[in-house]
Amino acid sequence: MPDKLRFGWQLLAVLVDEPNVRELITDYWRELWPFPDIPVEVDWPRLLGHEAAGIYKVWTARVNGTLAGFVSFYVQPHIMSRNVVMAIDGGHFLAPAFRNRHDRLGWRMWRTAKAALKAEGVKVWQNHDNAARPLMPFFLALDMEPRSVIFWGRP
Repeated sequence: MPDKLRFGWQLLAVLVDEPNVRELITDYWRELWPFPDIPVEVDWPRLLGHEAAGIYKVWTARVNGTLAGFVSFYVQPHIMSRNVVMAIDGGHFLAPAFRNRHDRLGWRMWRTAKAALKAEGVKVWQNHDNAARPLMPFFLALDMEPRSVIFWGRP
């Protein structure tokens, strides 16, 4: 029997009670964060406040009810074009156990997130790639254009 896949917006207030959400966030942090000496200390009250204000949204992928991954966004009018609602990638992760599947779960998570953002009135979205696990093929297939490089450093 094929896996039951489900994609959708979920409230962070609900996700914090998921048995594996902290593991997903910690694994995401370890995989992509370039400063291993800086610990994971999620500011849950601030994120929940952003969610309550309608700014922070989380798109999830579930496999047979298990949280497999997420893409989070900061959604609000762009500061330089106030009539354009923009979504900025606030972090994304697909647990290693759910990568490279025959059903292309990762691709489907991104594709459905794009459609959901469009339904929310988003006109522009900006996502980040990373050197540890490049996602350029996903972004190019989603009709995105590479426009910049993010540099990390310390003052």
